[in-house]
Amino acid sequence: MSAIFEREMFDGFTSAQLAAVDTPALSPALRVYLDQLPHYGLGYLPPPATALLLIAWGHLHGLVALEVFGHTSFLGDHQTEIFRTAMRNLLEDIHRRIAVAPAPRP
Repeated sequence: MSAIFEREMFDGFTSAQLAAVDTPALSPALRVYLDQLPHYGLGYLPPPATALLLIAWGHLHGLVALEVFGHTSFLGDHQTEIFRTAMRNLLEDIHRRIAVAPAPRP
């Protein structure tokens, strides 16, 4: 699952861009821990990007859990639209946190 999620979030970005992701500062211990995790998706994922992936996965899981346990049933037919909007907003926020790659020199 995380390989698919990682691909959808980060495909097309360079390792340098992912290493410079705009996230709150990670503690040295967390940075070391995230750095040693096995990587199944695009290959090596720098600690800031791994943290962002886990945060996003938590948001996704939270929305799914709310729906599964009936906490969004009051939305009726609008549940899907709310979920899609939340996921689109999350992805846009993630991409705003990744610096644009410098343009190639002519």
